Amino acid sequence: MAGVKYKVHGKGAVQTREVSANLETNLSWVKRYLGYKESFDILIREFDVAGHQCALVCVDTFIDSTVLTLVMQQLQAMSSSDLEHPTMNGLLNQAIPYVEVAPTSELDAAANAVLAGPAMLLIDGVAHAVVVDVRKYPDRNPSEPSVERVLRGPHDGFVETLIYNTLLIRRRLRDPNLRIESMQVGRRSKSDVALIYIKDIADENLVRVIRQRLKAIEGDALTMSEKALQEWIVKKPWWNPFPNGKFTERPDVSAEHLTEGHVLVMIDTSPNALIVPVTFFSFLQSVEEYHEDVMIGTYLKWVRFLGLAASWALPPLWYVLYLTQVHLPGKLDLLIKPSNTAIPIFWQLVGLEVGVDLLRLALTFSPDPLTQSMGFFGAVLLGDVAIKAGLIDAEAMVFVAVAAVGTFTAPDIDFGNAVRLLRGFLLLMTGTFSLAGVPWLGFVLGLAIPLAVLFTHTSFGASYAWPLSPFDGRAFVAELGRKPLDRKFYRPALTHPQDPTHRRPPGKEKV
Repeated sequence: MAGVKYKVHGKGAVQTREVSANLETNLSWVKRYLGYKESFDILIREFDVAGHQCALVCVDTFIDSTVLTLVMQQLQAMSSSDLEHPTMNGLLNQAIPYVEVAPTSELDAAANAVLAGPAMLLIDGVAHAVVVDVRKYPDRNPSEPSVERVLRGPHDGFVETLIYNTLLIRRRLRDPNLRIESMQVGRRSKSDVALIYIKDIADENLVRVIRQRLKAIEGDALTMSEKALQEWIVKKPWWNPFPNGKFTERPDVSAEHLTEGHVLVMIDTSPNALIVPVTFFSFLQSVEEYHEDVMIGTYLKWVRFLGLAASWALPPLWYVLYLTQVHLPGKLDLLIKPSNTAIPIFWQLVGLEVGVDLLRLALTFSPDPLTQSMGFFGAVLLGDVAIKAGLIDAEAMVFVAVAAVGTFTAPDIDFGNAVRLLRGFLLLMTGTFSLAGVPWLGFVLGLAIPLAVLFTHTSFGASYAWPLSPFDGRAFVAELGRKPLDRKFYRPALTHPQDPTHRRPPGKEKV
């Protein structure tokens, strides 16, 4: 078949369409391929240049009309001798003085590029297509992420345009070893994905594994952006609640992780960067700690530890104490007094957990003007009415409320959701074993099973429980507090960095 070639890729031969020297042949194929006249936003502008028929193919609203007009004006000023230049590079350099232009002999590749925003120039008698990147994406200004807010420090965040996000990272890391590899994934969506790392720090094996997994994606589309990307490249059993990658919308957090040897994966249309590998302790860190004094940052970190521990175990622990009627010292004994309602404590706790989630969902999907009033009404009035009506005990209400507040101390949403699921599992195990009269056994197993999963889980070959397993004393001490930045010397061994230190003695700088 004329104009058709086969290229061999990793998964077999792929048919490609070559650019013909005949403009009509090219345009006929492009019109069928892109659905010209069927899709109103596919534009084809035909015109004459120095006696040669030319055509510009683009997607309306993707293009920057000002730049495209300048390109067309330059084309109109071309002479016949320009078009007869022996090399395509010569034609580009002389006739189209624009930075982002590239010739290609593959018509299907040029047509796919048009769908991403650039314009394609076809010239009768020239067996190449010229791709001119004149796209202009709809975007929004960088703003502070709503989840990762800080009182001090930068207040910019990633947006839905990939090129702007890479710019925010390069603004913070002017390292010539910073690498941003671009590729397209998804058979239909052809989503732009960036693999970001620092070449002389990141582990080469880690980079190679992630690159291979990205290229192996076989799905039609990644329309769910970063979450779809995570599920394709992060191999994790569905029943494991612990997240295997950390998302951030902050450029400063991304840049810091890059200097520690982590690898970032970003996808166009998403304001999130996926950080790998990660550990359990990665989700206990907050950028706010590093914009406070060392002692304050350490205190805030311990408050977070306490809040998450209470969120995981407090209601089930109180339920065990209630069932066994253990006597607590002093007035604490009043917390496990007999119930005043006819509804069993277990079902009260289950109902309260579901009620908290219902309230959270209602606040999430409510219009902003109603959020504050609904939160007050749901949390205070409904709880008070339920206690007065004898539906729930006040103690159960207090412990579930404390656990719910503790969940929100997690800086990462995915990890907070994992803690909520673990609390539900712990409560279920305790309630199930209470039927056999051994609630303590259910409570211990409800804690031990997730801990066993945590200690045997890996993230891209790295232990999820590091630095506890394998034990790294220096790193573990650093995780317990907020280490002064001027004493930060070693990179975490978790990432197996090629360059293990942040600093070097004078005169021993690496070239």
